[in-house]
Amino acid sequence: MFDERRHDIDALRSIALFLLIFYHLAVSFTSVAKWILFVPNNKPIDNIWSLLSIFNIWRIPLLFVIAGIALRFSFQNRGIGDLFKERLKRLGIPYLFGSITFVPLYLIISVQFIYGDINMEDSVGIVITSFFTGGHLWFLINILIYCLLLIPIINFLSNKKEGFKFLDSILNFRGGVLIFSIPIVLEGHLLDLTAFNQEIGYGNGYAEYYGTNHGLLLGFLWFFIGIVLTSQGDKFWEYNLKNISTHTAIGIPLLVNRFVNEFEVVNKLIAFESFNFIFLILGIGAKYLNKDSSQLQYYKQAIFPVYIVHMPVQMGVMYIFSDINLPFLIKFSLVLFLLCFLSLTIYHGVKNIKFLRPLFGLPNKK
Repeated sequence: MFDERRHDIDALRSIALFLLIFYHLAVSFTSVAKWILFVPNNKPIDNIWSLLSIFNIWRIPLLFVIAGIALRFSFQNRGIGDLFKERLKRLGIPYLFGSITFVPLYLIISVQFIYGDINMEDSVGIVITSFFTGGHLWFLINILIYCLLLIPIINFLSNKKEGFKFLDSILNFRGGVLIFSIPIVLEGHLLDLTAFNQEIGYGNGYAEYYGTNHGLLLGFLWFFIGIVLTSQGDKFWEYNLKNISTHTAIGIPLLVNRFVNEFEVVNKLIAFESFNFIFLILGIGAKYLNKDSSQLQYYKQAIFPVYIVHMPVQMGVMYIFSDINLPFLIKFSLVLFLLCFLSLTIYHGVKNIKFLRPLFGLPNKK
């Protein structure tokens, strides 16, 4: 049931991390950039928020559900202690290293560009702040917390070799997995009740995952759902294949509704839309991406180190190109190419150096 590697999950993880890189670069072309310490383009183009809003509500939740699925598969050949130790190495070490190197580096570049000269005291403050906030690596700590809480649950689930019969019954129904949308929608309702309440401080918008209790809880729910459903084995993957049209029929009208209402929609509806798109993506992945290739082997190894280093690279490239007047599509495409090329060059520079590999989330070959 868990012996065969799911190549679609490897592919979707790579796509999800690339989407984060794409998203971060796009934000540099909006008026929000300077307020979150991104090197901004000289001419903000806020119209692209409509494009970003299409996938903004599921890009991070997709990453968490994939992390839960991956953890469930990893458990098969490891005990509880070994699994947590392995996740600590793969996530904790890159977080510690990245939060004192690449995160403060990109912030220093941005502050220098936006505010001018930066002194040593400010630089030290940025390094300390980066260590505690994690910058673009924040979700690694969230996943480690989820692992600590849920690995014992995986041990219980693993004793159910055939999964749970009532879950099998649910997965046999068309759209049966929608029952798992209940906690996701309830979390969206909680956000509706508490949004912009500074005393509670739960969160303001659905896509505000970083540094919010909303992001922490939502990530946990998706991580747990990934573990539970993957524990059902083949039934789960069969469901994903059979229900692509079901989740499309629900998700697309909800997306259109957001556009019609200029994205002013209650969070519980956004949560339901996000849920259906995530299972639509899992279904498409199961149908078209569950096959090995040399390209997949390359990108699944490269994407995490590339993600770790991409932020200072992005800020450096934008520092040079910000004031250059070019049409948006040409400029964005050029910067994206340079961002990927330079980040991949760094990856190739470190992947064969044994002591550097763990710092970038790469296991050393036995």
